Amino acid sequence: MRLGASVILVAAAAFPSAALAQTPPDAAALKAIEAAIPARDWYPAGYYDVRIAAEAQIAEAPRARKTIVFDCFEGGGQCYDVIDCTAEGVQFNPDDPVLSRYGRTALEISRLRSELARLGYPEAVYARPLADYERKLLAIDAERSEADVKLAGGFIPPGDQAPPVADDFEDPAAGLDAELAAAIEANRLRLAPSLPRVIVEGGCGAGEGGPIIVRTVPAGGEVLLINAFAFKVCTRRQPDPWDRFACKWNEWETGVAKTKPYGRFVYQVKWPDGVVRKGTREIAPNMEETSVTVTFRKVGS
Repeated sequence: MRLGASVILVAAAAFPSAALAQTPPDAAALKAIEAAIPARDWYPAGYYDVRIAAEAQIAEAPRARKTIVFDCFEGGGQCYDVIDCTAEGVQFNPDDPVLSRYGRTALEISRLRSELARLGYPEAVYARPLADYERKLLAIDAERSEADVKLAGGFIPPGDQAPPVADDFEDPAAGLDAELAAAIEANRLRLAPSLPRVIVEGGCGAGEGGPIIVRTVPAGGEVLLINAFAFKVCTRRQPDPWDRFACKWNEWETGVAKTKPYGRFVYQVKWPDGVVRKGTREIAPNMEETSVTVTFRKVGS
């Protein structure tokens, strides 16, 4: 698992809050995922909620086959790389210690399980290696210092300072992705030799981006944002995830450049006349790495 921050450099897209398809899954939808993802007795306390939320998060924006299966650099044929550089730089709310500590692992395992299944690999090929990988990552996560947890995935609320950066940081999970790929590939050769080879290529680099400026049309709207993954986790735990205090939403001051938590967010904006808009929005940096303006409108998209 790579810890360097990397982001997708695409234009930010707004999703109409009125469209039901763009609203986050409710508690019942998340509950239904449990049938496919059973809890394990070695899961840390609270992790199962994060794992279920991660499955829903990955399902919202799966990578297309053409982006995950490619011509092998060596040996011919097609390959699948277990590393996804676009998943780096995920930021979580440090007020949720379980999410902050284990969230990256939950997303990684959910992504891999989803992609391997969609590509047609039999469960017998990947289930055991993936479970072993998850167990090892969770054990490492449990031992990380608070500073390393923040470095790996700390959500920085507006106005806060960046988390401390550890000197000479060495990732104790280094090499585990190669073990995972080797184990799955060995099973593939025996059980599904016609499917793409499973490799670990990686090579993720560090990505940057400018600050975010939020505004409302008309002006005067109160903007609350929460990471979409964190919202799903809170939906598992709280009867009303739209409660700004129960789920620790972040209020963003309009017109002021803030720190840059890129990714998918759930928002709620309230204007002085009582009108409220809710929905999801993807916030991504631009190619020039300058500031990104995010506009929430009372009417329209």
